[in-house]
Amino acid sequence: MDLTFRSTSVPNNTQIATVLVDASSNITAFNIDTTSVSVDGAGPVTTQAVEATANHETSTAEIMKTTTAPTTTAAATTKPATFICLIAVLFRVTTPPTVALTTKVVTFRSTQDTFTPDLQNSSSAAFMNRASLIKRQIEPLYQRQFPSSFNSLDLVSFRSGSIINTMNLRFVDTSVPDNNQIQNVLIGAASNVTDFDIESSSISVNSASSITATHKISLLTAASLGLFPWLLTSQQLLL
Repeated sequence: MDLTFRSTSVPNNTQIATVLVDASSNITAFNIDTTSVSVDGAGPVTTQAVEATANHETSTAEIMKTTTAPTTTAAATTKPATFICLIAVLFRVTTPPTVALTTKVVTFRSTQDTFTPDLQNSSSAAFMNRASLIKRQIEPLYQRQFPSSFNSLDLVSFRSGSIINTMNLRFVDTSVPDNNQIQNVLIGAASNVTDFDIESSSISVNSASSITATHKISLLTAASLGLFPWLLTSQQLLL
């Protein structure tokens, strides 16, 4: 990656690397090998030339630069250019393993809520708002109860009567809790949820079909990332 700072206030390499290392635990789309993070600073540059070659096998980069001093004429004086400092940050993206998941279909009834036709449309605001509401309150309960096996929760559909809520719960294939354990989490939550209600007697867990899926995370796979700096345009200098 290229990070660009004003030359008057460039953080040191440790500060730059720390930001990336600290962020690694919150990134979900890919993994960062924190031991591979390195920072390579280059001096002030102007738009005259910034050239680099990236070597993916060794994760090194060279930056060639030239600096042009501001010029003045008898008629007018040009303000000094604000130089840009280009920092190269290299890190390695690791590949998480493919995880096989089992999906449990769970339904429950909310007797105090009123069904509206737009809840049948998964693209409607009503559907998305209710799905977000239920997911926000129920998903953490399963995460705490089954920390080593629970993967995710998604709302699938809403039906009338008053509202019948259907959701998919995904667990790691090798340690799926039984139906009673899954059901008991909702029963225990019934007295604590505030924005919707759960009729305990209506809770159903589908164990017959036990849908199995392979969960493949979209990954960036590379032994390392090289540096690809681009020529700075004239807009990157404040005249």
